[in-house]
Amino acid sequence: MSCSHYPDDERIYHKEIKSLSGKKAKINYFTLSDSDTILSDDYINHINYSRSKYSIDQYIKLIERNLETFSTKIIHIHEPELFPLAISAKKIYGAKIIYDVHEDYLSMIHTFSKWNKYLKYLKEKYWILKERSFLSYVDEIIIASPTIINSDYKSQGFNPILLENFPLKKYIENIDISAKQKNSIIYHGNFGPERGIVELINAMSIVIKKIPDASLSLFGGFRTIDYKNRVNKAIGSLGIKNCVNLQDHILHDDIWGHLEKHIVGVIPFKDNPLTRINTPTKLFEFMGAGCQLVMPDLPPISRYDVKGAKNFTAGDINDLANAIVDGITNINQDNIIYNQEKIKSVYNWDDNSFKLIKLYDRLLS
Repeated sequence: MSCSHYPDDERIYHKEIKSLSGKKAKINYFTLSDSDTILSDDYINHINYSRSKYSIDQYIKLIERNLETFSTKIIHIHEPELFPLAISAKKIYGAKIIYDVHEDYLSMIHTFSKWNKYLKYLKEKYWILKERSFLSYVDEIIIASPTIINSDYKSQGFNPILLENFPLKKYIENIDISAKQKNSIIYHGNFGPERGIVELINAMSIVIKKIPDASLSLFGGFRTIDYKNRVNKAIGSLGIKNCVNLQDHILHDDIWGHLEKHIVGVIPFKDNPLTRINTPTKLFEFMGAGCQLVMPDLPPISRYDVKGAKNFTAGDINDLANAIVDGITNINQDNIIYNQEKIKSVYNWDDNSFKLIKLYDRLLS
């Protein structure tokens, strides 16, 4: 169950839930979203509640009512806001609790909080105490990245299961690298200040001076209305509306058709506590789609075996622009194929999903 992700989230739905339903497991999938997408099938019972209509507390109460009619053996949560629900299910039904940790929340506090350093410190300590208290109800922990620490799970007796956000092979098998559109650049994901979207817009104004027919496609959702206004204002003031295609979030199944058509996949992240440890899922998706990589010189990305990437200093607009130009004009097809084959052979969900299946088998035995 989730309270902040799109129903078709690539990790929760396309990877974890579909892996379990493929083994004929019966799943009740709860989401809180304004999306109209319903994903029920023979094994998945998808129940969505409107985010516009219900608060998270109301959402939890609605799920609790549903649990009264289900035979609930495992509760799998993806956000800390659902701690109370998991505790309730543990106490009332004796359900096994899986805590799936997508982020290092301490880094998020230091990245997003506008408080001064003393209040951030207190907020961090409160978070650690809150999570440690919750962990007494948890049976297993899954982490999306080896850099996720939070309240130090191993010191509390847990051996977290690492399930990174690698792509599914099915999306890569039919990718046609020769179908790329000339001088095309793509970014997809969330739009927020920490991700350097405004910096990318500014970099594009430099790129088109050197490559006049260069184009940038952006797919995703804005984290705040204020940032949406900032991005649109930047596009307008720079006079580059004709070369920037700004699109809303689209279904995960559909993004691959766009990735296939673009030459350069750019990760414009700025340097902050979150991006210093977070591994961007789009790295693997760009590799699988045969895109030339443009990415910042941040530690998480350097952990992987990637060839031919054009690196830039995080937050440096001119350096980002130069890396994009270099990415368009100097492509080594051997490196592109090497990166794609690395996804097919190592960095893919299919060859790692057994960890999730084994976990569920263990908890249900």
